[in-house]
Amino acid sequence: MNTTSQRPSEPREWQPPALPCALAGTPAGPQAGMPRADRIDASGVTPPAEVRRRGLNRRALTRALAYIEAHLGEEISLGDLAGAAAISRFHFARLFRASTGHSPMAFLLRLRIARAQDMLHAGNRRIAEIAAALGFFDQSHFARTFRRLTGQSPREYARRGPHRDAEAA
Repeated sequence: MNTTSQRPSEPREWQPPALPCALAGTPAGPQAGMPRADRIDASGVTPPAEVRRRGLNRRALTRALAYIEAHLGEEISLGDLAGAAAISRFHFARLFRASTGHSPMAFLLRLRIARAQDMLHAGNRRIAEIAAALGFFDQSHFARTFRRLTGQSPREYARRGPHRDAEAA
């Protein structure tokens, strides 16, 4: 019979677990490990493999983006998007942010403003019509949001937008 008892070794100092390769060397803080926002857009550009591992899988992200595209002018809730991706709201919100760099609602708002810029560029609709078509509560809400994200009002953008600069050159 083996009478040697194993003594606990000296207590070791706690060390954090090793980081996965994808996160090694990333900065600390609230944005640590977050992909850059420009890695995915509404056109369906697929993020690189290291981003997908930390975020939504390709199928869920594609379904969520398709839902956003199909219902852009309607009121869209986090529950609607999570339902399209077939996961819980809170899990969806966390994984969507990891995939795109934005919360689902911030992504939706940026997409609506980008679509508004395209519509203003076309120049065939009034600002109030664009606001209503993109799901804003009213023209005032649209104008405030547009100015906050672009730095100019919708009217200024329509008059001096990038399409005007290209014509002058």
